[in-house]
Amino acid sequence: MTKRVCYIHIGPHKTGTSSIQWFLKENRMELLKYGYFVPESGDRHGGHHGLVRKLCGQDLRDNQQSAATDFARGLDATPSEAVIVSAEVLEELLRNRDYAVEFFTRIRELNLEPKLVLFPRNQSQQINSLYSSVVRRFRVSKPFEAFVQGVTRRSNFRCSPLIELANAHDAELIVQPFTRKTITHGVVPEFLQVIGLDPSPFRDINVSRNEDAGPFTVSVARSVLRLIGRTGNQLKWLQAVRCGTKLAAYLEENGWADSGYRGLTTALARQIESEFRPDNDVFAQHIWGKPWAEVFDDDILHEFTPNDFDKCPMDESIERQFGHAIREMTPIVEQVLLDPALAVEAPWNDLLARGG
Repeated sequence: MTKRVCYIHIGPHKTGTSSIQWFLKENRMELLKYGYFVPESGDRHGGHHGLVRKLCGQDLRDNQQSAATDFARGLDATPSEAVIVSAEVLEELLRNRDYAVEFFTRIRELNLEPKLVLFPRNQSQQINSLYSSVVRRFRVSKPFEAFVQGVTRRSNFRCSPLIELANAHDAELIVQPFTRKTITHGVVPEFLQVIGLDPSPFRDINVSRNEDAGPFTVSVARSVLRLIGRTGNQLKWLQAVRCGTKLAAYLEENGWADSGYRGLTTALARQIESEFRPDNDVFAQHIWGKPWAEVFDDDILHEFTPNDFDKCPMDESIERQFGHAIREMTPIVEQVLLDPALAVEAPWNDLLARGG
């Protein structure tokens, strides 16, 4: 039997993955007409996170244990010659050798030819966007600068290891830069083009999902998590998810939801870019035959004025709203922590070990 191509979109985080996954979910039947099979995700947003974690050999919740089996059955039932899987958590998971070996072994057993689809982003913008995301999801309460110091020491933001990963597992690496222009024009059309599809027949290709939180949202989440942390409470993954949902609903209800957080200064952005430049240039030369700065010229030249309330004090009216939000959100979060169903002791519910 001829192997089917499996386009495996691995992100990374904050590169339009939510928009791509929403599009794939909403257009499953339409994509089938063009010979592209998108498995059911089990995720209301469309990401295949449970599936890829299972294929990597991770423990899952009981209601996700059948993800890989369901995927195999779906493959058997479709005549499609191409498959699309999207989960940005893979960009991190596949850097673990054991997970990578397990994942690609399972992919080969399913008679699939893996093609890794990657949208790298200039790290200063990616880290800024990631910070607002993890803070509003109650995963981090440290200041932005401390977060930057931590992530710049991690290998997860370096792109060149992904070349080695693809070579080690005989997987084609398809790379498209995620730039300011991508944000303007939309990532979905670019994604469709890199997997060999004409975007023009599809509707809703310019949808934007998962907009970055703003400085008010970040400050409230950060402050509440710090208050909770003083009691020694370490949130579980389900607790953090519930807290983030509660915060979003509370801010929306009060008309205080905002977007466009910036922790970056121009000087800090240049520092981050300097830190990653050697690895970025190795990657860019290998993929595009030119320096990273030529590919991401508009991003690297961009200047930044922060709006983080740690750097820009709130005015009097915002400060009143902030105090009110802290007083009301803190007991809401404390109530979440009392729910035993969210505090299950299991590897899949460990926020720190979970990754992604």
